[in-house]
Amino acid sequence: MLTQTDRLTIYSVLCFITFCSLMLRAPNDTSLFALGGLISAAFGLWFELTNSPELEEESDS
Repeated sequence: MLTQTDRLTIYSVLCFITFCSLMLRAPNDTSLFALGGLISAAFGLWFELTNSPELEEESDS
C-alpha cells in the first residue's frame, strides 16, 4: 500500500510532466488530454494535501 508521501510524490511528478508537455508544444498543438492530465494531477495533489494537513511518519510495527 502506498503511503501519503508516496502518493504526493507521484502526483507532483505527474503534474510536472504534464505541465512540461503543455509548455513544450506549439500553441496550436495543445492537447486536451495533456490539459486534462494536468487538472486531474493538480486535483489529486490538492486532495492529498487537504486530506491530512500534517504528513505523519508511519512507524513499522
